[in-house]
Amino acid sequence: MEKNIFLITICALFVFQSCDQYLDMKPQASVAIPETMEDVRALLNDADILNQSGSSLLENGTDDYYIDDNSLKNMVETYQGMYLWRKNYTALDISADWYGGYRAVMTTNVILEALDRIKDGDTMEKKAMRGEALFIRAFVHYCQAQIYSEIGQLNSDTKPGIPIRLTSDYGVVSKRGTVAENVAAILKDLNEAAVLLPETTVSKIKPSKVAVYALLSRIYLSFSKYDEAENYADLALQRYNKILDLNSIDLTSMTPFTIGHDEIIYAMYGRNGNLLLQANANRALYSQYGDNDLREKAYFYDKGNGHIGFKGNYTGLFSTLFTGLTTDELMLNAAECAARKGDLGKAAKQINHLLLHKWKTGTYSSIVFSDKEQAIDLILRERRKELIFRGVRWSDIKRLNREMGREMVLQRKNDTGNVIAELPPNDNRYYYLIPEDVIRQTGMEQNIR
Repeated sequence: MEKNIFLITICALFVFQSCDQYLDMKPQASVAIPETMEDVRALLNDADILNQSGSSLLENGTDDYYIDDNSLKNMVETYQGMYLWRKNYTALDISADWYGGYRAVMTTNVILEALDRIKDGDTMEKKAMRGEALFIRAFVHYCQAQIYSEIGQLNSDTKPGIPIRLTSDYGVVSKRGTVAENVAAILKDLNEAAVLLPETTVSKIKPSKVAVYALLSRIYLSFSKYDEAENYADLALQRYNKILDLNSIDLTSMTPFTIGHDEIIYAMYGRNGNLLLQANANRALYSQYGDNDLREKAYFYDKGNGHIGFKGNYTGLFSTLFTGLTTDELMLNAAECAARKGDLGKAAKQINHLLLHKWKTGTYSSIVFSDKEQAIDLILRERRKELIFRGVRWSDIKRLNREMGREMVLQRKNDTGNVIAELPPNDNRYYYLIPEDVIRQTGMEQNIR
C-alpha cells in the first residue's frame, strides 16, 4: 500500500508540473514507472486524474446560458473572448482544459506500457485493465477533438486534428494528425476496449462494454451517422437501461442528484470554469419546461434579479460539470435515429419511456408521432432540455448546422437585449484556439481564424 501511495505521489509530481514545462518534460522512469499489477491498479483507481478530465469548453460556447453585463465586464480577457466567440483572444489554459485532458492520456499510456512490460499477473485482469485504459484514452481524445478540431464535419478528413498521444515519452513532440487519423485512433481504442471490458460494472467510475457502446453512439451521432449511432445505443440499452425517476428525489435540494445514481453509465466530469460558474440559464429554454415537468425544479433555481441558475449537475456536486455517459442520452439517441429513418413507433416508445420518469406522476400524456420531421424536431427539443450542461450541446449544434433548415445563428445579448456577438453556422470559431504555451513549445499549427 505504501508503495502505491508513493507511486501516485511521484506520478502527480510529473503530471502537475507547470504548463510551461508540461509538453517537453520526461518522467523519471526509475521512480515513476509502475512495476506491479498493484501499481497499475492504483493508477487506474485515480479518479481525480482519469475521471476528472472533462472540459468546460464543451459548454462554454453554447447557447444554453448567458452572462450578465457586470459579471462579463469583470472576467479576464480569455473568458470574455470565449464567451463572445472572438476570433482572437489570449489563449490560456485557465481551467486546465487542454492539460487536464492530456494528463489523463499520459496516465493511460503509462498504464498500457506497464501492462505490456509486466510478465506476471492474472491474464484476465490485465485484459480488463488494458480495456479501461484504452477506453479512457479514446474518450479524452474524442473530447479534445470536439473542442480543437473539425472532427465530424464534412470534407474534414485532411484537416488538422489534435495530437493523438500513444506514448508516455515526452521526448516525442506532440504534433497534430489529420481528422481522419484522429477518428481511426479513437475507434481503434474503443473497438479493442469493447472486447476486453466486462459487460457492466458496479462502480460508475469504471468503464464497461455498455460504456463503450454508449460512447460510440455519442460519437457516431456527432458524425451524423445515425444508423451506427442507433445500433450502439440499442446495444448499450439492451445491457443497461435504468432511468432515474425524478419523483423519487428531493427537488428542493441544491444538489438533487446523488453521486453515482442509476442513470449514470460512466462518470466523467471536470471543473465548471468561471463562465459556467456565473452562468444564467437561457430564458427561452427555461420557459419550455411544462408545469408538471420536474426537470424545471431538478435542474434550476431562482438566483434573484430575474436570473435563473443551474443546479442539476449529475455529479452530485455544485461546482463540477458532468460530461459522462447516461441512459437518458442513449434513449434520446435511439429516439432521434429511429425518427430519422421513419420508425416513428420506436421513436415514440423511447421518448415516452424517458419523459414518463421526468414528469410528475400521473400528469404525462404519451406522444404519438405521425410526421417524421415533427418527430425529429420534438426529440431535439427534449434532448436539449434533458441534456443541458452535459457536454453534448456543442457537438449537437455543429451537426445540426450541417442540415438544411436546422442551421442556427448563435447570439450573445447584453442586459438590455442588444446583440453583442454572433456565431453563424459552420464558422471556424466553433474550434477553440490551442493554448499559446502549447503552440510555442511544440510548433504545432494554430487553428485558423
